[in-house]
Amino acid sequence: MRSIRFLCSVFVGCFLLVACDQSGPIKIGFIAGLSGPGSDAGTDALDALKLAAQQVNTDGGINGRMVEIIPRDDLKTPEVAQNHVRELKRLGVDAIVGPIISSIGMAMLPVINELGVVTISPTVSAADFAGFRDNLFRMNTTTRENARAYARRYIDQGYERVALALDGQNQAFADSWYREFLLELDALDGRVISKIWINTDNITHAEAAAQLLADDPDAIVLITNSTDSAMMAQEIRKLSSSIPLSVSEWAGSQALIEVGGEAVEGVELAQVYDHYDTNPRFQKFVAAFNEMFGRQPGYTAVLGYDAATVLFAALRTKHPDQSLADALTNLPPQQGLHQELVFDAFGDGNRNIYFVAIQDGKFIRVD
Repeated sequence: MRSIRFLCSVFVGCFLLVACDQSGPIKIGFIAGLSGPGSDAGTDALDALKLAAQQVNTDGGINGRMVEIIPRDDLKTPEVAQNHVRELKRLGVDAIVGPIISSIGMAMLPVINELGVVTISPTVSAADFAGFRDNLFRMNTTTRENARAYARRYIDQGYERVALALDGQNQAFADSWYREFLLELDALDGRVISKIWINTDNITHAEAAAQLLADDPDAIVLITNSTDSAMMAQEIRKLSSSIPLSVSEWAGSQALIEVGGEAVEGVELAQVYDHYDTNPRFQKFVAAFNEMFGRQPGYTAVLGYDAATVLFAALRTKHPDQSLADALTNLPPQQGLHQELVFDAFGDGNRNIYFVAIQDGKFIRVD
């Protein structure tokens, strides 16, 4: 009799635990670099996720459940990011948003697949992520589309001999970007005359700038984060005031302008949204973000908010016996801040890109 009562109590306890889990908060983990150079990209994405969660919670939550955000700083260190995935799994997250850079995405990928944690990255774009069925969903266009667009733009502008700086802290992205840029440039009869790595060897920004200019290139591309791009631009401008200068889309946050100052005036880059789009949905988001955080949103905020849009829609509409990954893959197109959002069968998204130039401290569309 005692054993029967014990089993009944265990059954009731398990039932209540499941019921609590069903009615408790929806836990969303967030993993990105939230400290050090380039951390503004991670902070912007996190703040956009917080804004989206607040708006959903104010409207009654997702099927009556509130959304709770659990952020973690990956320190741009693969092992740290992997440990955060394991910790968030133990905490019972329903999904993870992040990471921001591709190298951390590569490190996280085997762990999220092993643990079955659905993860939506707003920004990772190394071409090596595309075309695989796994638990990593991507919002962004890959380096294949972006870097090749830069190469075509350079050739159209008559820049055939190009020098590049690559950031070793995000080697998966930098390598992929360089490879795609090189293939397209070569096909158009241009060539990369030199490349250097920063954040790997003991090379200063000044030394890197001198090496980039040593072979008299037609133009320079910096495949680096926003802070390093700004500091590199300052050193390059000390040596040449006229060399055409571009930065990869990764660097396109407000920190590029704030740190770079006059040195980044005229710098070109691709962006995944028009900063001055007048569509009401985007303007409402900008106003809400500014009111909540006291600053304008950057590109990672836009992609982070779009990631939240599709994640919350999938959580809201998925059937009880349906996996979140399946719900995301089969989700009808959702209206994002600038475009419709949809994943293909591999969980890959795609973005429209725009070329902008920094003019009077603003990102102004130029194409």
